[in-house]
Order: sequence, then structure tokens, then C-alpha cells
Amino acid sequence: MAVSSQDGTGTGGGLGRDAVQLLAGIVDLGLEQAEAALRQVRGLLGRSDLRELAEDGHQELRTRGGLLLDRITPTSESHLEALARRSAAVTGPPTSDA
Repeated sequence: MAVSSQDGTGTGGGLGRDAVQLLAGIVDLGLEQAEAALRQVRGLLGRSDLRELAEDGHQELRTRGGLLLDRITPTSESHLEALARRSAAVTGPPTSDA
């Protein structure tokens, strides 16, 4: 597949221009996000309950982390189930004497 050096406007360097436009768009998006974050930080700094807000955020993150670890770590077998399995392996399965 041949790639034209024209960008459709009659000027050359279409691929280079595309790359520059794409990069400029990414930079612009990043700057908008940074500005929005700075506005939020300014709003937070003006709050009187900043300490409580930070403590709540810390607790929320710890809770989320605990839930995530509970989901991805294998659950351990209960102690009584492990003893029952070990006993069954040694003595064999229970039989009914009826």
C-alpha cells in the first residue's frame, strides 16, 4: 500500500504534519487536565476540613486496597476442613454400618 506525501490540502509532508498535530493534541489535552487538577487543588486548599478530608481519603484507599487484595489472593482453607481432609486421607472415607 503506497502512502501519499500529500495531506489532502495540496501541501507535502502529510505524515509529519499528522504526527505533529497528534502530538499537539495530546499536549493540549494534558494541559487541560493539569489545569483542571490545579483548580481542584485550589478548591481543596480553601476548605476548613482539609485534615478530615485527607483522613477519609486515606481510609477509603486502604479499604479499597483491602477489598482488592481479598479478591485476588487465594482464600485459605478453614482449619477444621484441613483437619477433616487429613483425617480422611489417613483413615479412608467414612463408611455406614447400617
